Amino acid sequence: MVVSQSNGKIALVSGINGYIGSMIGLQLLQRGYTLRGTARSSKSVEPLKTGAYKEYADRVQAAAVPDITVLGAFDEAVKGVTVIFHTASPVIFNQANYNDVVIPALHGTITMLQSALEFTGPQLESVVITSSNDWAEPLALEKPDEIDGLALYQASKSAAEKAAWKFRSDNKPPFSLSAVHPSIVIGPITHLPSSPSSLNPVLSYFWAPFSGSPDVGPHIALGHTDVRDVASFQIWAAEHPQQSDNQRYILAHGMGTLQAAADIMRKAYPERSKAIPVGNPGSDYEPDFSWPKGVSSYDGSKAEKASGMQFRGFEQSVLDMCKSFEKML
Repeated sequence: MVVSQSNGKIALVSGINGYIGSMIGLQLLQRGYTLRGTARSSKSVEPLKTGAYKEYADRVQAAAVPDITVLGAFDEAVKGVTVIFHTASPVIFNQANYNDVVIPALHGTITMLQSALEFTGPQLESVVITSSNDWAEPLALEKPDEIDGLALYQASKSAAEKAAWKFRSDNKPPFSLSAVHPSIVIGPITHLPSSPSSLNPVLSYFWAPFSGSPDVGPHIALGHTDVRDVASFQIWAAEHPQQSDNQRYILAHGMGTLQAAADIMRKAYPERSKAIPVGNPGSDYEPDFSWPKGVSSYDGSKAEKASGMQFRGFEQSVLDMCKSFEKML
């Protein structure tokens, strides 16, 4: 393996040990960046340094940020960086409380931007924020008892993005600011959790049929994006500040369902055909995983056209995700 040489630039990724953050970090290292990743504790970054990042360990820096909502929390972490990827957000899927999830995400984003404005230096070119769907935030405010933890997480990302745009309007920072809205994110896992029970809720939906759940799972129309494409696009946005500044990008590539995933799994793993649930094959999705007529859809064409990328399809993402799952059987 030929390891890329340093490009002399430092990239900061908040939430480095998260599903999206860890993939962004890996691709940055492959592109020659020195990676500075924040997490609640430096110790939690060690599994990445000895695992997926092992070949680049001399270019990996861990910055402990125990509480992202504390003003000044990122002051040291942002110093000297050229690009910032803000993915960190409270993840409390089993605790649907607006004040515990949405408010900290909002404050954490403002804290990051304030630190970037005051302490980074003139070399900072771009800040890219991972956002989410707009629909969840009004529901979280109007009907807090009817929203689950995953939707509350999505609401927190949306609220944080709105706060970021207000910050930009009020402070007119010299760096580019853009927001990326991935649909449901699937694909390979950079760092496997210690137990399947620690998978994020989206991956857990797919782990269930692969690991032998008796049911395919609920019917959910999933606009999907591969985690590698989410990472690659965010890096594109950071490296093209004049083009991406003040832009919002949706990342989506058709629709898949859990039934579709189970059908793909049974075909790819005939030796596990008795373990993977059958459900009703082919019943609730298009053969090419496109959006069915009459179904609300997400359009990722703006992002693909701007970057020149062609996002991966649902089948490839499911198969590569399953390769990660194999290690947890």
